[in-house]
Amino acid sequence: MRSKIKKILLTIVVTSLLFLNSNSLEGTEENVDTLYSLKLASIGFPTASKQKTAHAINDLLIFKNKLYLGYGDAVVNTGPTDIIYYDFNTKDFVNEFTIEDEAIYTYQVVDEKLIIPGPDATENWKYGNIYLLTDYGWIKKRTVQNALHINNVVSFQKKWYVATGTYFSFGEKELFAFGGILSSENEGDTWKLVYATPTDEKSVFRVGSIITFKNKLYAFPYAFTGYTYSDIPEEYRKYLKQAYGDNYLIFNYDPLGTSDAIVFDGNIWRYINLVDKPDLCYISPFTLNGKLILSTISGRFVDYLSLKDNLPKNAHSSLLCFDGEKLSEIPLSFNLIKDKLIKKNKLYLLIVKNARYFVVETGDLENWKYYALPAYIYKPTSIEYDGNSFYIGTEIGNIFKSTVKEKLDDLVSLDKEKPLKFYGACQLPRDGKFYWAAITGWEQWGKLAKITCEVKSENLIDIKTKNVSSFNIFFPSYLLNREKPTEVKIDNETAFKDTLGSFTELVCVNGKTKKWQTEKGVQTEQTFRYRRKIIGHNNIQDRINKKTAGVFLANVLQWSVSADVAIIPESGIRKPFDNEDVALEDVFDLTYRDTIWTFSVQGAELFRMMEFNLNQDDKTRCLIGGFNLSYSLDKEKKEKRIVETSLDPAKTYTVATTGYLVKNMDRLLGEEVNSHNSNLGIQQAMLRWFGQFREITDIQLNIIDLGFSPHVFDTKTTK
Repeated sequence: MRSKIKKILLTIVVTSLLFLNSNSLEGTEENVDTLYSLKLASIGFPTASKQKTAHAINDLLIFKNKLYLGYGDAVVNTGPTDIIYYDFNTKDFVNEFTIEDEAIYTYQVVDEKLIIPGPDATENWKYGNIYLLTDYGWIKKRTVQNALHINNVVSFQKKWYVATGTYFSFGEKELFAFGGILSSENEGDTWKLVYATPTDEKSVFRVGSIITFKNKLYAFPYAFTGYTYSDIPEEYRKYLKQAYGDNYLIFNYDPLGTSDAIVFDGNIWRYINLVDKPDLCYISPFTLNGKLILSTISGRFVDYLSLKDNLPKNAHSSLLCFDGEKLSEIPLSFNLIKDKLIKKNKLYLLIVKNARYFVVETGDLENWKYYALPAYIYKPTSIEYDGNSFYIGTEIGNIFKSTVKEKLDDLVSLDKEKPLKFYGACQLPRDGKFYWAAITGWEQWGKLAKITCEVKSENLIDIKTKNVSSFNIFFPSYLLNREKPTEVKIDNETAFKDTLGSFTELVCVNGKTKKWQTEKGVQTEQTFRYRRKIIGHNNIQDRINKKTAGVFLANVLQWSVSADVAIIPESGIRKPFDNEDVALEDVFDLTYRDTIWTFSVQGAELFRMMEFNLNQDDKTRCLIGGFNLSYSLDKEKKEKRIVETSLDPAKTYTVATTGYLVKNMDRLLGEEVNSHNSNLGIQQAMLRWFGQFREITDIQLNIIDLGFSPHVFDTKTTK
C-alpha cells in the first residue's frame, strides 16, 4: 500500500451488522402474523461521560445476569474503552474493566467464555488484542501478530480462529494490508497465520467474518481502495457520502473473482462461490436452526463509509438462506437491518422499513411478528431480549427497556408517543436537547451536565439535575391530562403545579437562592434553538487557518503545563475559529479530545526530531510553540535541513504535546522517549486559557520555509 493512503489502514471497521435493501426482494412478501407496539422507558445513559462520538451503543449482550454494552468509534478513535455492564439486581451500571482499544463493537461467547475482539488497539500496530472474562476478572491477550483490526473469534476443532485486517511491511514506507486468519491451540496465548487473502499496493483486504457451519469453517473476505473524487466515474459521484482524508473508500466488487468465500474442512482451504450475484462486495453471515444466513451487498463504486448510516442507491442487497446444498431468498422486506439477535431458536432483527424502525421476530424465516418502535427512538443501533423485555441501544446513548407490548392497528399513532423516562447529559449547548427537555445553562460551563426526566404518574413529572443552572421542558402532552393540574418536581422539590392551558413549555432557572424558578412558554421541541456560550474573542484581523490555529493551541499546551516548548501534529486541527466571538463549541471543535502529555529531551535531540518531521509528508507535519526554526531544501540530497533555530543544543527542554503524538512518536518524530500524562484535557486547558486571557491578539508562525539552498549547510542556533 502506498504511504499516501497508509492512513486508510487505521480504523475503518465493517462489523457484523447487516446492511440490506428491500430492492433485492421484489416479488416476495413476508407473512406478517401480528403487529405490536413497544412502550419504552430508559434504564440509563451509561456512555454520558464519554465524548459524543463514543455515545452510540454498538452492541448489547446478556451474560450471567449482566447486560454488557459495547460503545465507541474506532474511526474517530475514542479509546481506551471501558467495559460497562448493567446489573439486573442492583439496577446500576458498572465499569468493570478498561481495554486498550478504540471501541467495543461486539461481545462474543466462545467456548462458554465472554470475549471482546479488539477492533483497533490504542497501542502500536505490532499486535492486536483480544479480551477474555475469567473467574479472576478480565485479562488482555496482546498476542495477535500485526492485527490492525480483529473482527471476530470462533472455535473450530478445538482451536480458536480470528478474522483480521492485518499488515506486513515491504520496504521503507510501504505497508500492504491483507485479510488474515490466525489460529490458536491455547485460547489465544499464541497464534499462527493459517490463511491470507491476496493483497496489492492500493487496496485494503480484510476477512470480515468467519463462522462454523456443518463442521466446516467459512470465511468471508472483502476489500476496498482509496479513490480521489476525480478518480471515481462521474455517474457514481452523487452516491458518495463521507471522505476519509483525501480519499473515498470504495468497495472492490468481486475481490476474489468468481469466488466469494473460503472454506476450511480442517485440512485444506479452498475458494467457493456461494452467491451467484454480480459485483458482489460484502457478505455477513450467521447461523439459525442449522442454516447459514447470508446478507450481501453488491454494486460498483459503493462508498464503504456510507454503510454506517444507510445503503447508497448504487448498491443492492439480499438476505439469503443456505442449507448446505442450495441457496434461497428469505421473504422479508425492509430498507435496512441494524442488528440481529438469536434467542432460543428464534431470530430477532432490528430493521428500518419505510423510514420506521421495527424489531421483527421469526422462528421459521417465513412467518414474522413486528414490534413497531415509537418515532422518538432516534436511530436505534442494537437489541437484546431477556425473554420478557427488549433492550434497545441508541445512537445518542440511552438504553431503553420495553415495559408493555400492545397490539397495534395504526402506525401513525406512534408519532405522538413520548418516552416515559429518559436521561440527558452533555457539555455543550448545541447537544443539550434530549427528547422533551433541553439543558440551556451550566453551573460549571464546559463540564458534563446531567438531567433525568420521568412521568411517574398521572400529571407528575419528576426531574433530577446535576451541574444544570437552567433547562426547558416541552410538556409531553401524550402522557399528560391537560385538563388537570400538572406538577413538576425538580431535585425532589415541587417547582411548578398548575394547569397548562395553551402553554407547551416550562422554562426552569436555578436562581440565586438555589430555588428553581419556573415560567410557562410556547416553544416546542421543533422550534427550540440553543444559544452559543461566548467565552472569548479572536482579535486577529486575518482569518485563522489550520497552521495559525495549531500554533495557538501549541502555545496553550505549553502555558497550561508550564512547559518550555510544545509540539503538536497539524493533522489534529479540525476546525479553526471562524468568528470574532469564540464560543464554547469552537473550543471543542478545534481539535480532537485528548490529554496533554510531557517529555524531556535535550535541545540537540529535539533538533533531530524536528528535522526528521520536516522530511515527512504533509499529513505527518507538526506545529510548534515556544521556539522557532527556519529550514531549506537541499536540492542535491532532496532533504529539508534546519538552518537556524532558537533551540540550545545543551539545554534540557520540557515538551508539551498530545497523547496522539506520544502514541505515534516514532512515526512523527523518528524516535521514542518516556512521556508523562498530565491528565489535563486539551479542551479544559483552552477553557482555562480563555478564562484568564479572554482574547487572542497575535499568532506568529514559527516554522519558516526559506526555499531552496545549496548543498553546503551552516546550521546555526540563536538564543
